[in-house]
Amino acid sequence: MAKQSAKRIAQENAARLALMSKLLVGVNGFYLVIRLFFQYSTLGWGETLMYLVTLLIELLLYRSLYMTSRPRYDTTGALVDAGTDLSQPGLVSYMFDYIYISWFVHLLSLVTRWAWMVYLAIPAYLAVAFGPSAMRFLGIGQGSGGRQEQGEVTEEDAAREKKRREKKERKQQRVKYARG
Repeated sequence: MAKQSAKRIAQENAARLALMSKLLVGVNGFYLVIRLFFQYSTLGWGETLMYLVTLLIELLLYRSLYMTSRPRYDTTGALVDAGTDLSQPGLVSYMFDYIYISWFVHLLSLVTRWAWMVYLAIPAYLAVAFGPSAMRFLGIGQGSGGRQEQGEVTEEDAAREKKRREKKERKQQRVKYARG
């Protein structure tokens, strides 16, 4: 049963990467044909440099996705590891998001030069998504942090801490299942 899941993941990864490679070549080929043959007079060094840098990052991310999602087989041809599941959330989805944003910007930049400003959405999203965590990690903007540093712990804080400890103990007592 576990091998069926690994085979399914390997097949889905292969199909997704095949589609990605076709889109990668198609979008960038379309951009280059339009830009070089029909809009060459409007092409400047800045825009060329932006395209090359974003294309390089796009290719590096695609290569990374390709390498991590490759299935591994033993000498008999049996599947050992299906590779990273490309449908999982987290870093993999952020890599896909960057590639999709790059394609959107490349196509939109054929219409307007302001399309490159869409890349500002990436650091804005990172600030919104990870800003609060970074602020807590750095200790910036904690309203009750001053009281705790002085040793004054309120009853509410003590109750919250007790609940947190009890929940952690309950979690440790659960049976954990390992993927085989």
